[in-house]
Amino acid sequence: MEKPHQWAIARWRGRGALAALLFAAGVAFMPVLSIAAEADGKNFAWGTQVTRDNVAFEFQEARYANLVVDSSVEPPKQYKGDFVLLQVNITNTAEQALFVRFQPVFRLIDAKGALYEPHEVLTKLVNPPQEGQAAFGDPLAAGQSMQRRVLFSVPKQPYRAVVIVPRSAEKADDGVVTYAGPYFFYDLAPLRSSLPAKGARAALKSP
Repeated sequence: MEKPHQWAIARWRGRGALAALLFAAGVAFMPVLSIAAEADGKNFAWGTQVTRDNVAFEFQEARYANLVVDSSVEPPKQYKGDFVLLQVNITNTAEQALFVRFQPVFRLIDAKGALYEPHEVLTKLVNPPQEGQAAFGDPLAAGQSMQRRVLFSVPKQPYRAVVIVPRSAEKADDGVVTYAGPYFFYDLAPLRSSLPAKGARAALKSP
């Protein structure tokens, strides 16, 4: 299981400042993450189509799982554990390609405000090449859509999604990548509805 990362809110104001998120990623156990926000960080309900910086999002699935199977090898390899799987359709509405460093970044946030990163290896596994789809890590052409699955190895509890659309990404010498760009929160109602009533009530109290 990926360990949660606590985040801290900071305000960034400057001439012509737009909503921004500074997000560190790339190592297993990171220090405090920082968010610099200006009029962003909105919450959206499940089923809402959201567009940020010419990237449109349609969340199609959010569910718990306890088994991931790699059928590309013989015999198939199984990964057992507690997982959350998100499936999102992403459309590039801009007039130029969306390169991988500017493609959306997904995280989960629990009721206590802790952040969880995707499982990098298994996320690649659940995104096999498909005809007519941009391959994982390839640019997304102008006007095109791609279906992406994001897999998290996390406890079974309520979560919301945090989605960042990077405008810039910088990699430090220690491998930590800092993303800057607008972000939003997305309610994962299918997860909450599949929990017992006590867990669902806890989700409603999340910040």
